[in-house]
Amino acid sequence: MKFSLRHQSTGKVYPYLASSAHLMLRAFLRKIYIYNRQGVPTDKPALLAANHPTAFLDPSVLGVFLYPPLYYMTRGDIFEKPFFRKLMESINMFPVFRMRDGYSSRDRNDEVFEFCRQKLIQRRVVAIYVEGEHHLEYRVRPIQKGIARIAFDTLERHELPDLQIIPAGCNYLYGDRPRDEVTLNIGEPIPLSAYREEYQHNQAAATNRLLADIETGLKKICLHIDDPSDDDLALQMLTLCRSETAASLIPIVEYHNRRFVAEKAVCDRINMLSQEEKAALRQKTDSYFKMLQDGGLHDDALMHPEWGSLPRLALFLSGFLPFLIGFLTSYPVIWLAKYVTRKTVKKREFVSSVRMGVGHLGGMLYYFLLFLGSLLSWNPWWIALALALPALGWFTMFYRENWVRWYTAQQARRHPARERLLEMRGLIK
Repeated sequence: MKFSLRHQSTGKVYPYLASSAHLMLRAFLRKIYIYNRQGVPTDKPALLAANHPTAFLDPSVLGVFLYPPLYYMTRGDIFEKPFFRKLMESINMFPVFRMRDGYSSRDRNDEVFEFCRQKLIQRRVVAIYVEGEHHLEYRVRPIQKGIARIAFDTLERHELPDLQIIPAGCNYLYGDRPRDEVTLNIGEPIPLSAYREEYQHNQAAATNRLLADIETGLKKICLHIDDPSDDDLALQMLTLCRSETAASLIPIVEYHNRRFVAEKAVCDRINMLSQEEKAALRQKTDSYFKMLQDGGLHDDALMHPEWGSLPRLALFLSGFLPFLIGFLTSYPVIWLAKYVTRKTVKKREFVSSVRMGVGHLGGMLYYFLLFLGSLLSWNPWWIALALALPALGWFTMFYRENWVRWYTAQQARRHPARERLLEMRGLIK
């Protein structure tokens, strides 16, 4: 039976969920950097060529912080259950059916690609995760051919001279834990018109050149380590870099990529080193981080002794009561998110998505029930407290992060090996 997309991707829930997701992301993520979001047009047809570190966190970041409504190509097996199918359709997601997932009927994807073409004719933005799967690595994987097929078929069948492909890269500190940091970079557009003449004479050559250009564009805006055996070394060097560019906890969203530029330079430098240079550097970093671990210290605290100042301690004392109230009242939501994640998630790439989703949906229901209970009491103080509880829950996370900074900085300031550690660190840099 032929697969039909006639009623798919209605987007009915998309605008409402996008508004709610703003708060969700600001609570779940500690820091969000957005660069060049105006690079995604609102009045031109575009294919967004995105990397895919996590399962559902990436689509949330793209959908919330980019201007036009996006249509997301998503793996087809998620759409097999009616509930999830309706949910995915309501937030502008549509399926792609891959042979490795057990699908063999080509007509399904023929209609999927036609759906993409129609959206491009309507001057919409279609997001495609061009690596073909999600992965938490500092690496851009080879680009799959689907995006080239859609782009060239659209260009051949319809006059869309302004059709373009736009690289989009999400980069996380960790990718599998709450209160993470993310940088969303939008790259330079790749106009399809530049490949049209070559495609008419040699389709394979034009396709390969386009895929290579997309990969190059993504590597410019993503952290990329050529050799997987260098991943641990890269993480250590990035840790040193991040300590020197430690993010302020407020504001949560910043519109620049200065920190990413520094991290990208670290990755590019590692890729340029010889094997002998890497081995020598790895020996130094391993010794330094082992000494840190043995002393129970953190690199960022070592670099920022000002975090452990006494005035900050006075602020902690004054904010302890709101912290305690927020901690006690938000703990059921935190416990539920951890429990569901631990019981259901098998792959790292899904951890942050499940914790964020369960925490957000469970939190909305939980705080709504508390608010209803306060209304039944008809006590204005209880009602005011119930209304303030979500903000107190966020304050609890902010308070705890500042407290950890203060405590670890105090440890680093008083540690007898502090000068030796700074000397070792200087030799690495």
